[in-house]
Order: sequence, then C-alpha cells, then structure tokens
Amino acid sequence: MTKIAMTSLALLGLATPALAASTPQQVLHDPNRPVAAVAGELGVTPLQFATCFAGVTPARTADELNGARERDNKAILLPCLQAINPAIDNARLDAVMDKYRGGAPAN
Repeated sequence: MTKIAMTSLALLGLATPALAASTPQQVLHDPNRPVAAVAGELGVTPLQFATCFAGVTPARTADELNGARERDNKAILLPCLQAINPAIDNARLDAVMDKYRGGAPAN
C-alpha cells in the first residue's frame, strides 16, 4: 500500500463509525452515485474516492445541502482526497460533486 493510500485511510479513521454514512464497499456499489465518473474527474481511483466518501454523512433533506452538514462533510472529504491528489481544490471538488449530484432530497 502506498504512503498516500495509508494517509487516506488514516484520515478516514478520523470520522467516527457512528457518523459514517457507509463503508467504501457500499459507496462503490451505490446505484445512485456514479463513483467511477466522479473519481475519474477528480483523478483518483473509485476505491480511493469511496474510501474518502465513506466518512461523509450525505444530506437527507434539501435543508441539509447547505450549512453545517455540508461543511462537516467537506472537512472530511477534501483533505482525504487531497492526500491522494493534491491538485484537487475546493472549487474542483464542488464542481465535480455538483455535476453528479442527484436531485435535492425531499424535505
């Protein structure tokens, strides 16, 4: 395992299991999330993206798309992805995630 992959896994460990939305395997097989497409545009592998994303708690309602949950999720996702690909910045992450985000959850 590369040093970058190990760093990513260590960062993932900062998210407590109680708050984690899913496992990397669940993220990889989520029919509502185009993991391979998102990962490709971010320059990471699907497994790397899924490992970082597993620590995120997705919004359950439209009200949760902005605010504390979004900031908390980005505080987990962005540093984890940057440990793998330092070229990913906040604007790039937002653009890619917005491109592939489904419709807003119902309130």
